[in-house]
Amino acid sequence: MLNGHIDPAFRALLLVGVVVYLSVIIWLMKKQKLLVRYAIIWLFSGAVLGVFAVFPYIVLVLRDIIQIVTPSNLIFMIVIAFLLLVSLSLTSIVSGLSEKLKKLAQQNALLERRVRELEEKQKES
Repeated sequence: MLNGHIDPAFRALLLVGVVVYLSVIIWLMKKQKLLVRYAIIWLFSGAVLGVFAVFPYIVLVLRDIIQIVTPSNLIFMIVIAFLLLVSLSLTSIVSGLSEKLKKLAQQNALLERRVRELEEKQKES
């Protein structure tokens, strides 16, 4: 990036990267390895990266507003913030699933106990 302009070859490379990124997300969704509700945030991130690649002037304006020296630092800051949000989201999901798993294990143990008691009563009669 010289004087606020991105080399066309680099822009093309960025666009190819965004297309590959979005293609992988869609492929994972088709293979049912990624649920739509979780894929939405990844698709959104790909769209944002695509907008930045197509309209690099947005990055320069944001850089000036936030008063960051280089555009790449702004991009790194945005990516790090995004990854922190995804990490927080996944931690929340894992915590909820952990609670559900604990309740299921407790219910299973109670059911197993009831089955054993019923089997013992049946043997006695």
